Amino acid sequence: MENNRFHLNQEKISYCLTLIFGFYIFLFVQNPKESFFINYDQEFWHTYNAILIYSGLEQELYNEPGHISYLLFAIYLKIVNLFNIIEVPTIFELNQTPQISEKIQNLVFHSRIFGFFVNIILTFVIIKLFKKFKSKYIIFFTIILLTSNGFLTHISQYRGESMTLLLMIIALLILISFIEKKEKIYLKLFFFNVFIILSIINKVQIIFYIPFYLLILLHYNKSNFNLTNNLKFLTNSKKESIWLLFSTLIMIFFIILRSEQIHSIVYLTVMYLIFLISFFCIINFDDYKNLTLLFNLILLFAFLVIYLLVVNITLGGDRVFWVFFKISKIRGYLGEVKLLQSYDTVLWIKEFIEFGILNFKNLILKFLEFKKDNIIIFTVLIFTIMSNNFKKYYNLNLFIILYIIIKFITLFRSDAFYYQIYFDWLIILGLIIFFNNFKLKNFFKYSILSLILIINLYKNFNSQNFNAINSGSYSKEVYCSDDQIYSEMGIWNYFTSRIEKNTILVLCDKY
Repeated sequence: MENNRFHLNQEKISYCLTLIFGFYIFLFVQNPKESFFINYDQEFWHTYNAILIYSGLEQELYNEPGHISYLLFAIYLKIVNLFNIIEVPTIFELNQTPQISEKIQNLVFHSRIFGFFVNIILTFVIIKLFKKFKSKYIIFFTIILLTSNGFLTHISQYRGESMTLLLMIIALLILISFIEKKEKIYLKLFFFNVFIILSIINKVQIIFYIPFYLLILLHYNKSNFNLTNNLKFLTNSKKESIWLLFSTLIMIFFIILRSEQIHSIVYLTVMYLIFLISFFCIINFDDYKNLTLLFNLILLFAFLVIYLLVVNITLGGDRVFWVFFKISKIRGYLGEVKLLQSYDTVLWIKEFIEFGILNFKNLILKFLEFKKDNIIIFTVLIFTIMSNNFKKYYNLNLFIILYIIIKFITLFRSDAFYYQIYFDWLIILGLIIFFNNFKLKNFFKYSILSLILIINLYKNFNSQNFNAINSGSYSKEVYCSDDQIYSEMGIWNYFTSRIEKNTILVLCDKY
């Protein structure tokens, strides 16, 4: 009883620390009212697309495609407008609004408030995940999380990554509930898949991480690797094998039906099968009736429900789901310009491999940097090797492999600081799992945690780092150049086509 109370108190204290620390960073370290040009390519675009939905129009930006962020921010705008906190214009009124510069600046300021609370809720959910893994040092791990650049970046600006990860971790918590309590399993499966899909249509990038995020749950409740047992189960049951094959073929049929290119079919089928295998590594068929058939059918049903809602009600449009239908736009997510511009598939594959080799070299070099993630990785490896019982503890290094894979995938997109949010929680959770299962004196645990915290404070809490994490992709001079304002392929016309040229000139002159 005392132990439970202790964990509950740690959890509550962690929530309070998150709020206090979050407000401090938001109000006093970063400037919440700085020019919207600072992070124009996120905050202004997000605000613009939220205004479109607020105005009863379909969103226009689909690169991310960001729909859940836009939709929820549009709802936020309706609420603040309803209570006369601010007057929110429709997109039709925006260009004729007096003092347009101040109005847009105020809207972007509210986007930062919205982003702040999204990041606070995300951190609460991560703390809940830490508790699920029975961490005895939740307060320490929370402080490490709060002083990492993932939190520091997203607490002060409105970006899509926080919402995406929030939806993903909610899906993980539902899956944990599915493992814990074998009741309402079909409802839990439905919402697990719903939040997975919502996460993907908010930011495409997450689709590459999902299978590896799921595998971290192999450590939950000392779960075994169930794929081998599941294969034996299928071998011994012809009926279950047929059900699984039948439902899998249905899913592949729908992929073929909607895919626009042959290589899209291959890519989407492989991604779907990897997701399926990861799920079946965690879940034991013996514990659930009809799971071999119903998992795929529930996944398909969840997708259809979201598709119909987004297309017909929430103003996302069919293009929100491009990631499920074709691969061509994935090229735009890769950091190498040659990959984006190469239309010859064979040449593209060659350049993709070369880019992958370059990214792998960069990944290796990053392990030489003095930072939190590397300290955790090398600490766990050293203690595992020195334990004289490597066979017993080697599986505790699984999170290192998952981290490396996800980091490697991310390098194809960018090594930007704002993507660290995808790793901060994972590397910390890995250390929690290690501490829970490896016999280590408290003195060593507290020493390791203190060292990590000191590194975070030294590396992250200085003006140079804060300036870096709150700097946009380009300067105002680039956004306000004639090429960008007047060209048909300029950034304003391409991403915010309903903003009139006169309005753009006023904004550029004012800010």
